Amino acid sequence: MSDKGIEYHEYVLLYVDDCLVVSENPRGIIEKLDYYFPMKPESIGPPTLYLGAKLGKVQLPNGVEAWAASTSQYVQESVKNVEHHLDKLDMKLKKGVTTPFLSPDYRPELDVSPELDPEDAAYYQSLIGVLRWMVEMG
Repeated sequence: MSDKGIEYHEYVLLYVDDCLVVSENPRGIIEKLDYYFPMKPESIGPPTLYLGAKLGKVQLPNGVEAWAASTSQYVQESVKNVEHHLDKLDMKLKKGVTTPFLSPDYRPELDVSPELDPEDAAYYQSLIGVLRWMVEMG
């Protein structure tokens, strides 16, 4: 229950060494969490970055102030990561290509690409996890 008597949900997002608290009183929750997950005092404050996404307040057309996330920086770092991974394989990303899913001629059931080995499959799955997270962030 908020100070104004309005019922609302609080969220605590923990991922490895990143913590984000969405609450009317985030500092109180962070102080409780600090007992289990010690945090650097200088890292506690209004969020600017969470899991690679830039965070900031925006004003909506109706005048309401809300938090927003931009995944631009995260995408740029992900592309650099892929380029670095491909460099090890003596490969490069092609420039100016579109996704095959936009083509009406794409037929995945006819794809005869070789299967990935377990290491490359795990890497690919990690990229899909990033993509899912970006879609959820909007």
